[in-house]
Amino acid sequence: MPLTDLIRYFNVADNTGESTLYPDGRRASAWLHGLRLSSLFQPIVDLQEGRVVGHQAVLVARREDGSPVSAAEAYAACETPESVVHFDRQCRTLHALNFLAQRQHTGGYLQMAVHPRHLLAVQNQHGLVYEAILKRCGLAPDDIVLQIDASIIGHHPRLTEALANYRQRGYRLALAGSIEAADMLALQPDIQQIDPESRDSVLDSAHRASIQIELTGIDTAEQAAAARVAGFDLGQGALFGSAQLDCVATHGKRRVAYNS
Repeated sequence: MPLTDLIRYFNVADNTGESTLYPDGRRASAWLHGLRLSSLFQPIVDLQEGRVVGHQAVLVARREDGSPVSAAEAYAACETPESVVHFDRQCRTLHALNFLAQRQHTGGYLQMAVHPRHLLAVQNQHGLVYEAILKRCGLAPDDIVLQIDASIIGHHPRLTEALANYRQRGYRLALAGSIEAADMLALQPDIQQIDPESRDSVLDSAHRASIQIELTGIDTAEQAAAARVAGFDLGQGALFGSAQLDCVATHGKRRVAYNS
Protein backbone atom coordinates (compact mmCIF):
# COMPACT_ATOMS: atom_id res chain seq x y z
CA MET A 1 0.00 0.00 0.00
CA PRO A 2 1.46 3.46 -0.90
CA LEU A 3 2.70 5.60 1.98
CA THR A 4 -0.03 8.22 1.48
CA ASP A 5 -2.73 5.54 1.68
CA LEU A 6 -1.22 4.12 4.86
CA ILE A 7 -1.10 7.58 6.43
CA ARG A 8 -4.76 8.12 5.54
CA TYR A 9 -5.69 4.71 6.95
CA PHE A 10 -3.95 5.27 10.29
CA ASN A 11 -5.42 8.77 10.66
CA VAL A 12 -8.93 7.41 10.14
CA ALA A 13 -8.28 4.50 12.52
CA ASP A 14 -7.02 6.84 15.27
CA ASN A 15 -10.17 7.57 17.25
CA THR A 16 -8.48 9.84 19.81
CA GLY A 17 -8.55 12.87 17.53
CA GLU A 18 -5.27 13.98 19.10
CA SER A 19 -2.75 13.44 16.33
CA THR A 20 -2.24 13.58 12.61
CA LEU A 21 0.23 11.74 10.43
CA TYR A 22 1.09 13.54 7.21
CA PRO A 23 3.36 13.08 4.17
CA ASP A 24 6.66 14.92 4.47
CA GLY A 25 8.50 14.56 1.18
CA ARG A 26 9.30 10.86 0.77
CA ARG A 27 8.71 10.25 4.47
CA ALA A 28 6.00 10.63 7.09
CA SER A 29 5.84 13.06 10.00
CA ALA A 30 3.29 13.51 12.76
CA TRP A 31 1.73 16.37 14.69
CA LEU A 32 0.97 15.38 18.29
CA HIS A 33 0.71 17.30 21.58
CA GLY A 34 1.83 20.47 19.81
CA LEU A 35 4.99 18.79 18.53
CA ARG A 36 6.19 17.89 15.06
CA LEU A 37 7.59 14.36 15.19
CA SER A 38 9.93 12.68 12.70
CA SER A 39 12.29 9.71 12.49
CA LEU A 40 16.02 9.25 12.15
CA PHE A 41 17.84 5.93 11.78
CA GLN A 42 21.17 5.02 13.39
CA PRO A 43 23.08 2.11 11.76
CA ILE A 44 23.70 -1.04 13.82
CA VAL A 45 26.77 -2.98 12.66
CA ASP A 46 27.75 -6.62 13.03
CA LEU A 47 31.22 -5.99 14.42
CA GLN A 48 32.60 -9.40 13.52
CA GLU A 49 31.46 -9.26 9.88
CA GLY A 50 31.71 -5.50 9.41
CA ARG A 51 28.28 -4.94 7.86
CA VAL A 52 25.15 -3.00 8.74
CA VAL A 53 22.44 -5.41 9.90
CA GLY A 54 19.81 -3.08 11.33
CA HIS A 55 18.91 0.43 12.42
CA GLN A 56 17.98 2.10 15.69
CA ALA A 57 14.98 4.43 15.32
CA VAL A 58 15.52 7.86 16.89
CA LEU A 59 12.62 10.20 17.64
CA VAL A 60 13.02 13.86 16.67
CA ALA A 61 10.53 16.27 18.26
CA ARG A 62 10.22 20.01 17.61
CA ARG A 63 7.83 22.71 18.73
CA GLU A 64 5.84 24.72 16.21
CA ASP A 65 8.58 27.37 16.16
CA GLY A 66 11.18 24.72 15.26
CA SER A 67 12.91 24.57 18.63
CA PRO A 68 13.98 21.02 19.61
CA VAL A 69 12.41 19.02 22.42
CA SER A 70 14.09 15.95 23.87
CA ALA A 71 12.29 12.63 23.72
CA ALA A 72 12.22 12.62 27.54
CA GLU A 73 10.44 15.99 27.58
CA ALA A 74 7.97 14.86 24.92
CA TYR A 75 7.02 11.77 26.92
CA ALA A 76 6.87 13.72 30.19
CA ALA A 77 4.11 15.87 28.66
CA CYS A 78 1.87 12.77 28.53
CA GLU A 79 -0.11 13.19 31.74
CA THR A 80 -2.16 9.98 31.77
CA PRO A 81 -1.41 6.29 31.11
CA GLU A 82 -3.72 6.43 28.09
CA SER A 83 -1.89 9.39 26.59
CA VAL A 84 1.55 7.81 26.98
CA VAL A 85 0.34 4.58 25.35
CA HIS A 86 -1.08 6.55 22.42
CA PHE A 87 2.03 8.75 22.09
CA ASP A 88 4.43 5.80 22.29
CA ARG A 89 2.47 3.73 19.80
CA GLN A 90 2.15 6.67 17.41
CA CYS A 91 5.93 7.24 17.52
CA ARG A 92 6.57 3.59 16.66
CA THR A 93 3.96 3.73 13.89
CA LEU A 94 5.83 6.72 12.48
CA HIS A 95 9.13 4.83 12.62
CA ALA A 96 7.58 1.81 10.88
CA LEU A 97 6.17 3.99 8.09
CA ASN A 98 9.52 5.69 7.52
CA PHE A 99 11.34 2.37 7.57
CA LEU A 100 8.82 0.92 5.13
CA ALA A 101 9.23 3.90 2.79
CA GLN A 102 12.78 2.79 1.99
CA ARG A 103 12.53 -0.99 2.22
CA GLN A 104 13.28 -1.34 -1.49
CA HIS A 105 16.75 0.01 -0.70
CA THR A 106 17.41 -1.34 2.78
CA GLY A 107 16.93 -4.56 4.68
CA GLY A 108 17.84 -5.62 8.18
CA TYR A 109 15.80 -5.07 11.30
CA LEU A 110 14.35 -2.00 12.99
CA GLN A 111 15.21 -1.50 16.66
CA MET A 112 13.07 0.94 18.64
CA ALA A 113 12.30 1.75 22.23
CA VAL A 114 9.10 0.99 24.10
CA HIS A 115 8.61 3.53 26.89
CA PRO A 116 8.51 2.03 30.43
CA ARG A 117 5.23 3.85 31.17
CA HIS A 118 3.68 2.12 28.17
CA LEU A 119 4.69 -1.29 29.53
CA LEU A 120 3.05 -0.54 32.85
CA ALA A 121 -0.11 1.04 31.42
CA VAL A 122 -1.00 -1.92 29.19
CA GLN A 123 -2.58 -4.66 31.30
CA ASN A 124 -2.03 -7.64 28.99
CA GLN A 125 -1.53 -8.73 25.38
CA HIS A 126 1.50 -6.45 24.95
CA GLY A 127 2.37 -6.02 21.27
CA LEU A 128 -1.02 -7.09 19.90
CA VAL A 129 -2.11 -3.67 18.62
CA TYR A 130 1.34 -2.87 17.25
CA GLU A 131 1.46 -6.21 15.44
CA ALA A 132 -1.70 -5.17 13.54
CA ILE A 133 -0.03 -1.85 12.68
CA LEU A 134 3.07 -3.64 11.39
CA LYS A 135 1.02 -6.03 9.26
CA ARG A 136 -0.75 -3.09 7.64
CA CYS A 137 2.72 -1.76 6.77
CA GLY A 138 3.84 -5.09 5.30
CA LEU A 139 6.15 -5.74 8.25
CA ALA A 140 6.10 -8.44 10.91
CA PRO A 141 7.23 -8.73 14.53
CA ASP A 142 10.37 -10.60 13.46
CA ASP A 143 11.45 -7.46 11.54
CA ILE A 144 11.43 -5.58 14.84
CA VAL A 145 13.63 -5.45 17.93
CA LEU A 146 11.78 -3.82 20.83
CA GLN A 147 14.15 -2.07 23.22
CA ILE A 148 13.31 -1.94 26.94
CA ASP A 149 14.96 0.30 29.55
CA ALA A 150 16.84 -2.00 31.92
CA SER A 151 16.60 0.54 34.78
CA ILE A 152 13.09 -0.69 35.60
CA ILE A 153 14.24 -4.30 36.05
CA GLY A 154 13.24 -5.71 39.43
CA HIS A 155 10.87 -2.88 40.29
CA HIS A 156 7.75 -3.82 38.33
CA PRO A 157 6.47 -7.41 38.25
CA ARG A 158 4.49 -6.67 35.09
CA LEU A 159 7.73 -6.35 33.13
CA THR A 160 8.28 -10.11 32.96
CA GLU A 161 4.75 -10.60 31.68
CA ALA A 162 5.22 -7.85 29.08
CA LEU A 163 8.43 -9.40 27.77
CA ALA A 164 6.76 -12.81 27.58
CA ASN A 165 3.84 -11.33 25.62
CA TYR A 166 6.20 -9.67 23.12
CA ARG A 167 8.27 -12.82 22.72
CA GLN A 168 5.20 -14.97 22.11
CA ARG A 169 4.24 -12.67 19.24
CA GLY A 170 7.62 -13.03 17.57
CA TYR A 171 9.28 -9.75 18.49
CA ARG A 172 12.94 -9.82 19.34
CA LEU A 173 13.86 -8.02 22.55
CA ALA A 174 16.75 -5.78 23.59
CA LEU A 175 17.51 -4.48 27.06
CA ALA A 176 19.29 -1.13 27.23
CA GLY A 177 21.41 0.30 30.01
CA SER A 178 23.21 -0.99 33.06
CA ILE A 179 22.00 -4.35 34.35
CA GLU A 180 23.21 -7.07 36.66
CA ALA A 181 24.20 -10.29 34.91
CA ALA A 182 21.70 -12.28 36.99
CA ASP A 183 18.81 -10.04 35.88
CA MET A 184 19.87 -10.26 32.25
CA LEU A 185 20.07 -14.04 32.37
CA ALA A 186 16.68 -14.27 34.05
CA LEU A 187 14.99 -12.16 31.35
CA GLN A 188 16.91 -13.67 28.41
CA PRO A 189 16.80 -10.78 25.92
CA ASP A 190 18.01 -11.40 22.37
CA ILE A 191 20.28 -8.35 22.66
CA GLN A 192 21.80 -6.51 25.61
CA GLN A 193 22.78 -2.94 24.72
CA ILE A 194 25.49 -1.40 26.89
CA ASP A 195 27.63 1.71 26.86
CA PRO A 196 31.45 1.89 27.11
CA GLU A 197 31.26 2.53 30.87
CA SER A 198 29.93 -0.96 31.54
CA ARG A 199 31.37 -2.76 28.55
CA ASP A 200 32.84 -5.79 30.31
CA SER A 201 30.29 -6.36 33.06
CA VAL A 202 27.98 -8.85 31.34
CA LEU A 203 29.89 -9.97 28.25
CA ASP A 204 30.91 -13.46 29.38
CA SER A 205 27.51 -14.24 30.91
CA ALA A 206 25.71 -13.05 27.79
CA HIS A 207 27.71 -15.19 25.40
CA ARG A 208 27.22 -18.29 27.53
CA ALA A 209 23.48 -17.68 27.20
CA SER A 210 23.60 -16.86 23.44
CA ILE A 211 22.66 -13.21 24.08
CA GLN A 212 24.19 -10.73 21.66
CA ILE A 213 25.90 -7.70 23.16
CA GLU A 214 25.52 -4.36 21.40
CA LEU A 215 28.09 -1.71 22.31
CA THR A 216 27.21 1.96 21.80
CA GLY A 217 29.59 4.90 21.55
CA ILE A 218 32.01 3.41 19.02
CA ASP A 219 33.49 6.54 17.49
CA THR A 220 36.94 5.45 16.25
CA ALA A 221 38.46 2.57 14.34
CA GLU A 222 40.57 1.76 17.40
CA GLN A 223 37.45 1.40 19.56
CA ALA A 224 35.85 -0.84 16.94
CA ALA A 225 38.94 -3.05 16.73
CA ALA A 226 39.07 -3.37 20.52
CA ALA A 227 35.36 -4.26 20.62
CA ARG A 228 35.87 -6.98 17.99
CA VAL A 229 38.79 -8.49 19.88
CA ALA A 230 36.80 -8.41 23.13
CA GLY A 231 34.01 -10.37 21.42
CA PHE A 232 31.24 -7.77 21.15
CA ASP A 233 28.64 -8.70 18.56
CA LEU A 234 26.97 -5.45 17.50
CA GLY A 235 27.90 -1.78 17.58
CA GLN A 236 26.62 1.75 17.14
CA GLY A 237 28.53 5.01 17.03
CA ALA A 238 29.87 7.88 14.98
CA LEU A 239 32.33 5.57 13.21
CA PHE A 240 29.44 3.84 11.44
CA GLY A 241 27.39 6.97 10.81
CA SER A 242 25.16 9.31 12.76
CA ALA A 243 21.37 9.05 12.83
CA GLN A 244 19.99 10.15 9.45
CA LEU A 245 16.69 10.31 7.57
CA ASP A 246 17.83 7.49 5.31
CA CYS A 247 18.84 4.01 6.40
CA VAL A 248 22.12 2.54 5.19
CA ALA A 249 21.65 -0.13 2.53
CA THR A 250 22.01 -3.63 3.92
CA HIS A 251 21.55 -5.57 0.67
CA GLY A 252 24.28 -7.75 -0.74
CA LYS A 253 25.56 -7.51 -4.29
CA ARG A 254 22.68 -9.65 -5.53
CA ARG A 255 20.20 -7.28 -3.81
CA VAL A 256 19.32 -9.92 -1.23
CA ALA A 257 18.30 -8.32 2.06
CA TYR A 258 19.95 -9.36 5.32
CA ASN A 259 16.71 -10.74 6.78
CA SER A 260 14.92 -11.87 3.64
